[in-house]
Amino acid sequence: MEKINREVPEDAVEEDEEEGWDGSEAELVADEDAAVYEDVQTGIRVNYVLRWREIYRCLKGMGYIKTTGTRAVIETVILAIAAVFCLINWFTAGAAEGLTLAIICILLIAVVWVVPELGLRSQAKKRADGREFSLEIYPDAITVEQSGDEWEIPLDGETECAQYGNHLVLSREGKMVILPLRCVEPGVLPEVQAMIMAGTTPRED
Repeated sequence: MEKINREVPEDAVEEDEEEGWDGSEAELVADEDAAVYEDVQTGIRVNYVLRWREIYRCLKGMGYIKTTGTRAVIETVILAIAAVFCLINWFTAGAAEGLTLAIICILLIAVVWVVPELGLRSQAKKRADGREFSLEIYPDAITVEQSGDEWEIPLDGETECAQYGNHLVLSREGKMVILPLRCVEPGVLPEVQAMIMAGTTPRED
């Protein structure tokens, strides 16, 4: 898994998917929930709609499929060895069953790698439903709003954060938020990253 860069990356975009800042405007907001004895904190609000390729990349990076994992590699090696032995048996003994079994092994290898990949792409496209996210980022928490639902992600060191390309993924207690940095103005990007990095821990596999 990619380790999160605790410094502002100069070039963390992928040419075919991520084109940098998309022109979205950030808005300064005050923390209306601050207690009377607390200093009023200023946060940054960003709005965006996730694309399916962004969701796909982050889900894959977080290990939602194991096509690049040890298990898939072991299964592929075993099936490949079995296919070779079946082909040898077909060549030497002329047994048609050997060719049939070799073809089955090759098809199973394709299943191991292709089917999970297609499933993840389908899941990402389903999640990319066009609904807008609105995030208010404060030094101590991030307020997330989507389609009238609102929840808070504390930045108290317990929330996990990972970076995949030009995306930050925050996860805590089963909830996950993807923040594409393309939606953050370059002028406030260092401040946004600093608040998030200071209040999270790097995600580990």
